[in-house]
Amino acid sequence: MAPLLAFAALGPAWASALATATSDPPALASTTSPAAEHDQSTPLASSIGFETVRLPGGERMGLASGTLLFGIGSDWWIGPAVYGAASGHRGGLFAGGAELQRRWRLGQETIVAGVFAGGGGGAAAPVGGGLMLRPALTWLHDIGPMQFGVSWSAVRFPGGDISSREWGLVVAWDGRFRYAQPARAGSAARDPERSGVGIDRLVGTVSSYSLRGGGVAPRRIGLVGARLVQDSDRAPWGDPSGTGTWHWGLETAGAASGGAAGYMEILGTLGWDTPVDKGGAWRVGVRGALGLAGGGAVPTGGGAIAKLGLSGSVKLSPTMSAGVELGWLGALDTTLRAPTAQAWFAWALEPPPRTDGIRVGTFERTEWTAALQHYTRADRRDGSRGTLDTVGLKLSRFIDDHVYGTVQAHSAYAGGAGAYSIGLVGAGIATAAPRDAGWRAGAELLAGAAGGGGVDSGGGAIAQGVAWAGWSLAPGAELRVGAGAVRSRARALSSPIVELSLSRAFGQAAP
Repeated sequence: MAPLLAFAALGPAWASALATATSDPPALASTTSPAAEHDQSTPLASSIGFETVRLPGGERMGLASGTLLFGIGSDWWIGPAVYGAASGHRGGLFAGGAELQRRWRLGQETIVAGVFAGGGGGAAAPVGGGLMLRPALTWLHDIGPMQFGVSWSAVRFPGGDISSREWGLVVAWDGRFRYAQPARAGSAARDPERSGVGIDRLVGTVSSYSLRGGGVAPRRIGLVGARLVQDSDRAPWGDPSGTGTWHWGLETAGAASGGAAGYMEILGTLGWDTPVDKGGAWRVGVRGALGLAGGGAVPTGGGAIAKLGLSGSVKLSPTMSAGVELGWLGALDTTLRAPTAQAWFAWALEPPPRTDGIRVGTFERTEWTAALQHYTRADRRDGSRGTLDTVGLKLSRFIDDHVYGTVQAHSAYAGGAGAYSIGLVGAGIATAAPRDAGWRAGAELLAGAAGGGGVDSGGGAIAQGVAWAGWSLAPGAELRVGAGAVRSRARALSSPIVELSLSRAFGQAAP
């Protein structure tokens, strides 16, 4: 019940965002002004932080965080946040959910009061059902385009034994989330800047790690995941100039085979590649990654890992590319090492800039969705069976009026399965969005990886199907109910699911 109350507490903030969505957009400037194509924007605030949480018995765990918050008016902010173990002995503990903040600006100083509510766990930490609450006060000071400061927070898992108060460090920076009204989907877009949060490519990945060291027997595990990439504007991806392209982003993956169900990683990445043929279709490059990982009995210690790899890729079409990568993984505070191999397929989400710097494409409908899911029967490794509740975030991009691709992440917050997490990628179909209030229906089929929390998810590979119906609360905003099923390989986990979600749509440029 507490997570539902937390979700309800976010209602006023969502209502404010929906009210903003229903207001008339500002008049567009002349079509000769490319900067006018995205007719709306909202402030965007990003941050990373670190603090040390005290666990039962005096154990200390370093907790890193990342937030992406949207301004919704009157100095209120809301958006997704993730927390993960970064030092100590609990590598693999993650929690994801929503953060709500109120900010006060005082010259070069900013005072922030906020609360996080979400689900997670891992690494045998005493998190109970997985619900995590974190109220916090933060002071930030402007230094150039960045903000640096300190936080005081209280981390609590109400269903478990973790209750800690601590000081932390925070680094933040501001931006803009630029978009058009979703009704403009299908119309031409012409703009010198990226839309949304600046994601140029969505990359689906399949990886194999040959684990060794760390005090465990050598073994091979398979992972599925996704990577979000932004390219340098100086040399667009696929440009045959030979100068090469820098790219950076965020990747995540979870174990789907090899007896490591529950292993998860979230990494920041930086890479460079260059064309090797006249047309620029074939490229080679190098990529590094640094971040947090653990779970599934993979000995990452405190959770920090690093990766380095060499890649080759080919452009299949103006919007599609594929490649392979060979590399090496190492934990930073254990002897775990692993040769790695990865195959990937990329889908371009933003039009690349032309030589004059203008991005020319078509507006497509993009949806961000917050979801609560309820498993009616979730099989556990101890032979028992019980209900399970998760909180999740979905990102969907439509390729026409009816078909969309989607990536999703969900974590348990109730049901005695703290640490159960699931990552999914797939596709869906839907009826056309109504111009005014009205019903819409759809269905989606997804595959991915899941594990942790004592849930019997087999080797980790999982499939999920959901049919949904949505009522338009306002242009671009829908309240949805859904029903479906989730099933793991060999049917170790097989359960009906019901879903309640809130979706917000935007028009964003696509190639």
